[in-house]
Amino acid sequence: MIIETENLCKTYGRVRVLDNINLQVPEGSVFALVGTNGAGKTTTMRTLVNILQPSSGVARVLGTDSRRLLPEAFQQIGYVSENQELPERLTIAQYFDYLRALYPGWDHGLEQSMRRDMELPPKRQLSKLSHGMRMKTVLIAGLAFRPKLLILDEPLSGMDTLTRDEVVDGLLEQAGETTILISSHELSEIESFTSHIAFMDRGTLPFQESIESLHSRFRDVYVTLSAQKVMPASPPPSWIAPQIEGHLLRFIESDFQGADCLQQKLAQYFGAVQFEAEPMNLREISKVLIRDARQTRRELAA
Repeated sequence: MIIETENLCKTYGRVRVLDNINLQVPEGSVFALVGTNGAGKTTTMRTLVNILQPSSGVARVLGTDSRRLLPEAFQQIGYVSENQELPERLTIAQYFDYLRALYPGWDHGLEQSMRRDMELPPKRQLSKLSHGMRMKTVLIAGLAFRPKLLILDEPLSGMDTLTRDEVVDGLLEQAGETTILISSHELSEIESFTSHIAFMDRGTLPFQESIESLHSRFRDVYVTLSAQKVMPASPPPSWIAPQIEGHLLRFIESDFQGADCLQQKLAQYFGAVQFEAEPMNLREISKVLIRDARQTRRELAA
């Protein structure tokens, strides 16, 4: 694993921002960290690059405790944040001249190619850049030295559609060669190139898995009942938010094992029924998980 955390915690006074996070990012993956605002995504990423230090637990990056990362290690780690500070007085050309001297592995050809493709004006001062141009600039800066690991904290936030497409295309060109850990609210934009995902909720990490596995096990299920029924007292735990309205039962199946298996499960509760089980995209699955997590918290607090 290129990133591995064990019981990672971060507290501020009595507030626990990270609560026993156990994250595993395989080398060569494009790993998405998703969740609501305040879930702990940025804190996790800043801890990985030693901007913040954990209160307890450990984070290992490139096989090294994040608190002991040496300058040599940061030659292999790129970090891009939507709130990243830049030397505002420099032009784009001067900024890249400055960075080029810092990284022995800097690929000038890749830098020039990406700057050309993303149409960055070399004489424009960094202070005069739009948000989209700033993000394209720092993305190129994070990729041009060909890091083994690139950490991206909300790189697509606030961008127009064309700029997002350009940034995503730049990432796609490097996917596989560079392991990418990305947090983003633009789930529809990252779904096309993400290989793994972890869902964060209020400082916890309820699950992590491959995108392929996630898509295969989630289905939006509509069941036509032969007569008006009531929900069983103990429906299967894999059914999320089951509801019956008249002759229609709807729920999210989070452990879909095939139509035959689902048919048998439904028959145990409702007899012979007709149903449709529709695949879900990443945005839909994320919304379901967020709502389910909120409902679970309400029930525990009651």
